Amino acid sequence: MRFMKSLFALILATALLAVPSGTVVARGNETPSADASATDAMIERAELVRDLIARARADRDVPMMLVAARMLREGDFVLVPAENAPLVLGRARKGEELPVTEPAALLVEAKGWAKGDPDQLAAVDEALAEASRGIIPAAIVYTHDLPAERTLTMRARAEGGRIALVRVRGDGDAALELSVTDSNGRVACTDRPTDAVAIARRDLLCRWTPNRTEEYRIVLKNRGRVWTRAILVSN
Repeated sequence: MRFMKSLFALILATALLAVPSGTVVARGNETPSADASATDAMIERAELVRDLIARARADRDVPMMLVAARMLREGDFVLVPAENAPLVLGRARKGEELPVTEPAALLVEAKGWAKGDPDQLAAVDEALAEASRGIIPAAIVYTHDLPAERTLTMRARAEGGRIALVRVRGDGDAALELSVTDSNGRVACTDRPTDAVAIARRDLLCRWTPNRTEEYRIVLKNRGRVWTRAILVSN
């Protein structure tokens, strides 16, 4: 019973942390919109789930992983490790071959930490029964831990005449640089700090309209001296 009360308290506290601030950062001629606000809220929830998973693994914390799995299952996004994954411009499609972080896999991992505790095992089994119902394809959120002075390279197929957009949210510990080039190596978009002052901005944005359907190369570079944790989303 004590375990279930602690789990409920953790879920409540996490839900309060997940309430979006509603702040939207506009750049240049961009105007904050309802869509941008919704995306910001989704990114904040994804950041929280990602960090909960990392902390639960570090501490082998069963209740924390239960919360992370529940938030992931009930969320409007799927988490995908960015390394070696294609960047999909749009929403996850049925049959898309992506290394999605499955809630059930997180729960199985947590079950190994329970060490025979009957309350924890019962809670995990109950959550597994819920997770077995599957997940509905949703927005894709890519996660990546980027070491100092290293780059992440992804490929994306963009449709001609349709606006393509890639957003990056860093943790603020290192200056990031985002660039997009087409199949001929021409620069379609860049967003980076000035050379004079490499300020660690949390948010980067690249938006472009391809003349034709082709493959693009998206490069995220860590210009800092420490590793940083990043999230990437597309339209």
